Amino acid sequence: MSKVTSYQGLVNEQAKAAVRVSGAHHSSWNGHQVASAPDRKVRGAVTWNNTIEYNDEKVTAPLREMFANARVYNQDQETLQWYREAMKTTFHENVHLLAAEGSDHHDAMQAYASISGLRPLEEGITEVYSYNNLNAYIDDLGLEEIAPGIRSAPANPSYREFTPAAQTFADSIGRRSEIGSGEVVRRMAVVNAEQKFRVAAEIIYDNSELPGLVPEDQRAAAVQRIEASMRPPFARINDLSTSDRAQLRRQSAVAGAQAANAGYAEVRTLREQWTRSAPEVGRGATQQQSQEAQKQGPQQSAHAEEPLSVYGRQSTQQAEHGPRGIAQDGQHPQQQAPPRELQHAMHAGLSGTAPMSGVKRLRPDQLGTRRGGAQTAQRQGPEREV
Repeated sequence: MSKVTSYQGLVNEQAKAAVRVSGAHHSSWNGHQVASAPDRKVRGAVTWNNTIEYNDEKVTAPLREMFANARVYNQDQETLQWYREAMKTTFHENVHLLAAEGSDHHDAMQAYASISGLRPLEEGITEVYSYNNLNAYIDDLGLEEIAPGIRSAPANPSYREFTPAAQTFADSIGRRSEIGSGEVVRRMAVVNAEQKFRVAAEIIYDNSELPGLVPEDQRAAAVQRIEASMRPPFARINDLSTSDRAQLRRQSAVAGAQAANAGYAEVRTLREQWTRSAPEVGRGATQQQSQEAQKQGPQQSAHAEEPLSVYGRQSTQQAEHGPRGIAQDGQHPQQQAPPRELQHAMHAGLSGTAPMSGVKRLRPDQLGTRRGGAQTAQRQGPEREV
């Protein structure tokens, strides 16, 4: 916590406070803050060279006035809302700049331009996190003392076409993984745009029975399949067009639910694939061991077949009874790990790629990154429309 007493103090602490509140590894902010162009109807934006832009009228002016009127009690609700919404924009832009170790906001520029589903997820998650955790940001900066009543003032959310999808997506994953919606949102908020789907896919994977069924060196390929399956519903949000706000919220929420369902459907496909592989591999290995055991005596033969027999029975039972629990509540029976000698023989169903580290209780230092060469600084897009 670092209580600020001036507008310049707020400027200096804005990025540090976002890191403290969120638990992110670092902020990509380059230390530069400029005014957005007057003809751009945005409250704020972040450029791809990590500069923050704020609208003078909607953000800078109210925050300067807030410190000019420091510790004035009984300010009217309209004024307090003016302050609070300016702070929400400040938090929103700084959440965009949060990044995992070894990564940067700038790293996502190419993916952001080429993958149509990234913007709805990036803006939706950023707004959900900044809106829901704004009081924590205000508390960290000590702003209730500067503007008494700002914590309880109303504020209007932005990105109405994206936030229902992001919230529903996080709610579904949080419920099925049993880590909670808020934690799902936080884990996605503290990585750059390119990594958000990957974080969601790793949460789904790590809290399913797949880690006990899929060999570790095939984890990356499985996570990539889950990640790819969830993008199309978010891509379709860009095509939503309706003036009916209620209908827009419903359509957006449906898209978020469809994205989560697609991820869990891919988990079922992976589980069935690897479950089918296990008995076949087990029978082949058993036959080979039996032939070798004939040369070594009956006692060693019986000992060698036991683990294969146990694993084979479990896999057969799963194949007969089919998926359990994933679609309903995310609770999965623990799979018995296959014997070490079987693991390499079970790779046939997945394409091989380099292993990717997971996100387990955040662990952002293990997330993959993509660093490009020198790029021309471009706006990521308006984060908050006036």
